[in-house]
Amino acid sequence: MKNAISIVLLGAALSACGGGSDHDNTPAAPVTPPVVVTPPVVTPPVVTPPVTTPATDAVTLASQAVAAQAGLAVIAGANADETVYDVAADIGDTWRITFDNARKTFSVKVLSTQFGLVDRSGSYTAVSSGNITSYTGTDLNLTVDARTRLLTGTVKLGSMSSNVSGSGYAATDVAKLAGNYIFLGAMRNASNGGSRFNPKGSLKVAADGSAQLCNGGVFNTQGVCTAVSPQLAAENASLTLVRDAARGLIIARQGQQDFGIVHVHAGDRGLALFIDRYGRNDENVLRVGTIVAAKQQKIGTEIAGSYACAASGISGKIVVAGSTATITNNTAGKTHLETITINKLGLGAQAADFDGIAVFKDPADVPADYSMFMPVSSSMAVEYSTDRTYMGTCLKN
Repeated sequence: MKNAISIVLLGAALSACGGGSDHDNTPAAPVTPPVVVTPPVVTPPVVTPPVTTPATDAVTLASQAVAAQAGLAVIAGANADETVYDVAADIGDTWRITFDNARKTFSVKVLSTQFGLVDRSGSYTAVSSGNITSYTGTDLNLTVDARTRLLTGTVKLGSMSSNVSGSGYAATDVAKLAGNYIFLGAMRNASNGGSRFNPKGSLKVAADGSAQLCNGGVFNTQGVCTAVSPQLAAENASLTLVRDAARGLIIARQGQQDFGIVHVHAGDRGLALFIDRYGRNDENVLRVGTIVAAKQQKIGTEIAGSYACAASGISGKIVVAGSTATITNNTAGKTHLETITINKLGLGAQAADFDGIAVFKDPADVPADYSMFMPVSSSMAVEYSTDRTYMGTCLKN
């Protein structure tokens, strides 16, 4: 509203008459001029327009609430122009990616590597659409969702190209990560990529940092890792989450050795954990990969929409509508339909209740072939197909 302030000044007109005889030699008394009264200067009040805060969408508000409840802190850059993300690389590394928004440069700092990789930097171009910003540089293609501070994409360091996922947040208190999660993962030998393994199941984190990873199962009412299907053999791994204050990272340990590094994401559906998995097995073979865990909760119609998906050497598109998923393999140029079953693990009579997972099934495939789709937040899901040996990430358009 435009306020008009008018000031009207009223002045009085003064007149004087004087006279005398021509024959009167008495000098006339001096006339004292009237006192000129200067009206005070009236300064109009300064009207400050009300400060309006832009409306914040529900995803942003929910993510911020999750971050506050978990005591997460935004990873600080060297100055206000920098935004920083810690990511799990699926080759078994942890990197810190920094964007300098003034200079339009990026840097990749190696925090942990199994391959002797070193830092690198370069310049980037950025394109934003709504809350999503895509960064492109030499051997770098990344996407950031400003609502949840989620980063995902691909980066190449040295001769190693990797899918990466991570967060602009760092956990400061392990106790606040406590809860029940479900997970999907992908692991392999570091030396040759062999012996690929895709664990899936439940993760339980206690307030003291102790954790149980139940592959192929769920925890029953007694807290015991139990297989969800006769076709799956449940196996339990005991972990301990500790904070490395020097690096600001959460380390998962299994016995006396590292199991991996845990990155915490404040999804609007709840906390999610991106675990950079590395460690030696009983045969002293170095195993690497990633595990993505999301707070366990039922899936509903919120997964409907279009997703751009990427995995090792493949890009695709998934459109979810009702009980049907339209799958497009961009690499092969083929499209087909799959049926969707939500909150189940497995198919048919062997399917078990398992909140947080959607199963996609092509009726033309053999019964053993299906894919599992796990939402992490409103903007991201992970997907694993039983007929492949790798895990992909899907970004909602």
